[in-house]
Amino acid sequence: MAKIRFIPIEKSIEAIADQKLLVAARKNNIPIRYGCASCRCGTCAVKISAPGAFQPMTSMESDLLSRMRLPITGEVRLACQARQTAQVDTSVDLSFQDTYSPDDGDGDGSI
Repeated sequence: MAKIRFIPIEKSIEAIADQKLLVAARKNNIPIRYGCASCRCGTCAVKISAPGAFQPMTSMESDLLSRMRLPITGEVRLACQARQTAQVDTSVDLSFQDTYSPDDGDGDGSI
């Protein structure tokens, strides 16, 4: 079974096929930041080392990441949307959450 390593906290968990990354993190007491948990706020964006460890991005997820001015090539995913394939080991960089704001840049906090 594949492993997911969370950095910088250096905690690893076993990947479960089709489980959302946010659910896996919360079940294992991983301190991941999130808001709506439904692809509306962008708070749960994380950087991952192996995009192939997750199912392809939906258009809803890529649209939100685009509006946040974050890459949509797979290395950044919304933890509330990224479903694990459980076939590939990966690491999830939680410190990435400190490098962006879900604000769309116009100062009003909306996306």
